[in-house]
Amino acid sequence: MRRENAESTSHGSLLMVVIVVIACIILLAFLLGFFNIFANNDSLAPPHIKIIGINHGKKYVSQVIIRSYSSEELENDLLRAKIFVNDEELLACINTLNGHNFISTRHFGVQYIGGSGCRDLYFSPRESIIIDLKNGYIRPGDKVTLYIYQKYDGEIFLPLPTNLLDRHYMARYLKEFVYKDMEGYRLYSEHQFIA
Repeated sequence: MRRENAESTSHGSLLMVVIVVIACIILLAFLLGFFNIFANNDSLAPPHIKIIGINHGKKYVSQVIIRSYSSEELENDLLRAKIFVNDEELLACINTLNGHNFISTRHFGVQYIGGSGCRDLYFSPRESIIIDLKNGYIRPGDKVTLYIYQKYDGEIFLPLPTNLLDRHYMARYLKEFVYKDMEGYRLYSEHQFIA
């Protein structure tokens, strides 16, 4: 009977190198955005505050109704809002979501804000706010994007970009997190809604 010695260490090493290379390629593909592991990978922040409706009326009154889906109470005086329609920022200055403090601010483009989420000091979960914009700002079929910013004290972490190959996404990422368009505030929530 003939004995054969197999060299399994060299085969095992080669197999291990191949597995590591394949794992690195898959990880790189995820980081570069070739595979979509998140449903909304073009979003810069989770939708803690969402648009739940837009009232148009006969005169396009442009009332935006938002609701908090956050798990915590938010101090509404520390929140600001920006609204974009079809990727263009509205000339609507919303420096606070506190209804009492909103009255004394310069709020061109916005008639008023109201609702249960802006009456007290906190915007609690499941409470709503109505933002009454200038008539005609939003028309049926428009894509409306709501950005909520929260005032912060100190340093915040820089989130990793999820789609490096999307030019539009990276331009928004650089504007929000690198160049810091809103100094002293961090992007807290982003949500899109079709009017």
